[in-house]
Amino acid sequence: MKPIIGINCDYGESGKQPYSFTYRNYSEAVIAACGIPLLLPVIKDKNDVERFLKRIDGLLLTGGNDVPPQRYGEERHQKTVCVHPDKDISDNILVGAALQIKKPILAICYGVQLVNVVLGGSLIQDIPSEGISFLVHKDLRNEQYTHPVTVGKNSLLHKIIGTECIETNSVHHQAIHELGKGLTATAHTSDGITEAVELGEYPFLLGVQWHPERMTHDPYHRALFSALVEASKQ
Repeated sequence: MKPIIGINCDYGESGKQPYSFTYRNYSEAVIAACGIPLLLPVIKDKNDVERFLKRIDGLLLTGGNDVPPQRYGEERHQKTVCVHPDKDISDNILVGAALQIKKPILAICYGVQLVNVVLGGSLIQDIPSEGISFLVHKDLRNEQYTHPVTVGKNSLLHKIIGTECIETNSVHHQAIHELGKGLTATAHTSDGITEAVELGEYPFLLGVQWHPERMTHDPYHRALFSALVEASKQ
């Protein structure tokens, strides 16, 4: 039986009415991996979130704008563009509840930053402003390869893709600074930016800083969604 993969929605208020949405390539990547995507709208009631978490088998956390820095005790940088307050509340409830019941999670870009903050970590609010990188991490074309990522040999990511180096796209101006509780950084770019994290003693939690859903023509990136779907069958 195909597992149901919940996908958290983004949220906007432009136009006549507020709306929840995700880009189609997230759900297409799940479908291609033989999962059933289920879009999860913004919900701020913890009991309701816990109820629909029981109805899904795995969770895909999507990209988006930035985690509000108040979540990790910092003032907002001028380059930080926070997610809508309702989405912030909803996503924090969602991730906290999913972690408690050890739901399989694949977290992408904003999603991995969100997981890191929920677990008590912090973020670099703007990589260019920090002057810590010689690589371009925000390439808005982002459909093509941008830079290589080195993968730790004993990591879950390495087990999934079977290689120590992967070419990725890159469309983020923020990155993980201090790791959240229990997280291990398992992939980096040559400038030291964390590109993947995993959570020890957790059935399946993989977070990547790039956007594999935009690169599913590549078997390495496609494999991440297959791994989530397989973990969600357990």
